[in-house]
Amino acid sequence: MRISQLITVLLVLWIGVSSAKYTNVEMIRDLAIGSWRVFTGLVEDLYYKTPEITPDAYKSPAEFYQSYGYRFEEHKVVTEDGYILSAWRVPGKLNESMKTVKGKPAVMLQHGLLDNSGTFTVGFSNQSLPFLLNEEGYDVWITNTRGNFNSYEHTNPFEYSVFDIHSKYWNFTFDTMGYYDLPSNIDYILDYTNNEKLTYIGHSQGTVQFFAGNALKNVASKVDAFVGLGPVMFAGNQRSPLCTLLKATGLSTLLKWFDFNNLLIWPRIVNVSLKSVVKPLRKTILRFIQMIVGIKQEISVDLSRMPVMGRHEPGGTGLQNMLHWLQMIDSGNFQRYDYGKKENMKVYGQETAPLYDLEVLKENIKDLDMFLIKGGIDVFVAQEDFDQLLNVLSFKEGKTLKHKIVEDYDHLDYIWADSAYEEVSLPVLEFLRNKRNNQ
Repeated sequence: MRISQLITVLLVLWIGVSSAKYTNVEMIRDLAIGSWRVFTGLVEDLYYKTPEITPDAYKSPAEFYQSYGYRFEEHKVVTEDGYILSAWRVPGKLNESMKTVKGKPAVMLQHGLLDNSGTFTVGFSNQSLPFLLNEEGYDVWITNTRGNFNSYEHTNPFEYSVFDIHSKYWNFTFDTMGYYDLPSNIDYILDYTNNEKLTYIGHSQGTVQFFAGNALKNVASKVDAFVGLGPVMFAGNQRSPLCTLLKATGLSTLLKWFDFNNLLIWPRIVNVSLKSVVKPLRKTILRFIQMIVGIKQEISVDLSRMPVMGRHEPGGTGLQNMLHWLQMIDSGNFQRYDYGKKENMKVYGQETAPLYDLEVLKENIKDLDMFLIKGGIDVFVAQEDFDQLLNVLSFKEGKTLKHKIVEDYDHLDYIWADSAYEEVSLPVLEFLRNKRNNQ
C-alpha cells in the first residue's frame, strides 16, 4: 500500500470515529468498557503464569475426533457453480461396525460468519454437539461454506483462484451460499447416507443462509427439523460495537476500493501456529472477541480451550459477503445483495436489490418443526429483530415452533460456553427426541 493510500485510510477512520461519538453514544460506551476489559485481560495474562496448551490444540480434525474414540471422514462437495466445499463426517465410534452406521438419521451442522467447522471443537467433548448427537444415534456432518480455509477450492482454479484477491472466486455472499452451498451439501449427505431427509442445525449465518435458500428454492423439502442457534433474518438493530464502528468509519468501502476481497483467510499453517500466539493471551483475545459478539463481565468460556480456538479460527470469508451483512444492518430488511443500480439491472432486472420473498419462504418451510435459541446479550440477535423473525415464522399451524432465551449468552456462547451442555445441547437433544418419537 502506498503512503498516500495509508494516509487516506487513517483519515477516513478518524473522521468516522469522530462523527460516531456524536451519533452513537452507546457504541462509544461499549467500546470504552470493552477496551478496558481487553486491557485488564492483558494485564492478567502478563501477570499470571500461563498454563500449558491442551493437547487438543495440536490435533488435526481427524486426530481430534479419533482421540475421543470417534470415526472421522473428510468429504469434498462440488457445487453447481464449481466451488469445492469440505464436509466433516463423524459417523460413529471407532469400535462400531460401519454396518451399524447405515440407516442412521443424518444431521448437518452449519457454522456462522467468519467461522468454519472447527468451531465445534472449541468446547469440551462432553458438551460438544457432534459428540452428543453421535451418542444419540445420528450420522453427524459438519459442513463448510465457500470462502473459509476449509473450503477454498474451485474446479476452475485459474479464473477462481483463492490466492488472487481479484479473481471471480470472491464474488459471493450468503445469498449464493443459500442458493448453491446449502442444497449441494444437503444433496451430497442424503445421497451418501441414503436418507430421504436430514436434520439441520445452523448457527448465525448458518441460519440466514437457510432462510435465504428457502426463499430462493425449496431446500426444506429435504429437511425434517430445523434448529437455529443465534438465528438471524433481520439485523437492523444489531448492537455490536466493533461492527457498528466498521460501518461508521466506512472501512469496508475502503477495503473494496483497494480490492481487499478476502478477509481473514490464509493458509492452514497460519492457524496451526496461532495456538502458540493465543496461549499467553487467552483472556485478552476472548475479551476482544466479546467486543464483537457481546460485552459482558463474566468469562463464560474455559480459557484452557482458547488455544484450540486459535488452532481453528477464524475461518475467513469474502468482502462482498461482509458488505451484504452491512447492507442488511443498514436497511433493516431481509434483502438480496445490492450491487448498485447498473449491476442490479443485469442481475435482478431492476435497479434496487429485491427483498427475499417471505411468502415463498413460508410455503417452503411450512412442514418443518423448528427450535430457536437466542442469547440475551447476543448483539447480532437483538430482541426487536428476533421478534420480527418470530412474526415471520409464527404462521405455522400444527407444527412445533419453540424458542428459548438464555439471558447471559453472547453470539458464540451457544457453542463455546461452559454451560452449553445444559443450556443448548440438552434442550436441542430433547427437541430432536420429541420430534423422532412423534413421527
